[in-house]
Amino acid sequence: MFKYMGSNKGITLIEVLAVIVILGILAAVAVPSVMGLIENSKEEVCNVNMVRLERMYETELALKGIEHSEAKFSQYLQEYGEDICPDDGEISYVDGVVQCSVHSRTEEETEDEDEDDGGVPFF
Repeated sequence: MFKYMGSNKGITLIEVLAVIVILGILAAVAVPSVMGLIENSKEEVCNVNMVRLERMYETELALKGIEHSEAKFSQYLQEYGEDICPDDGEISYVDGVVQCSVHSRTEEETEDEDEDDGGVPFF
C-alpha cells in the first residue's frame, strides 16, 4: 500500500525543530554574557575617563595656582568637551576625586591608584 521512496530530498520538521532548539539554547547562554561584557566595558571607560579628567583638572589648578570651586569645575568640564560617561552620568568633583552618578569608583580603587608606587606589592 505505502511505498517507501529511498531518495527523499529535504529535511524533516523534527530536524528543523532540533536546530531551532539548539540555536535557542546557544542564544540563551551567549546573550547575557555579551550584555555583561558591554556593561563592564562602559564602566571601565567611565572610570578611565574620570581618572584622566581628575589628573588633568588637578594639573590645571596647580599650573594656574587657583583653588577648586564648583563653577571652575563646571567650566572645565565644558572646555574638556568629551563625554566622560558612556551612560550620560553626572560628573562631579568631591573631596579631590572626580565621581560619576552612574559609575562611581569605590574608595578601594581610589586608594589603589594613590598607593601605586611602581614597587612590589606588600601582602
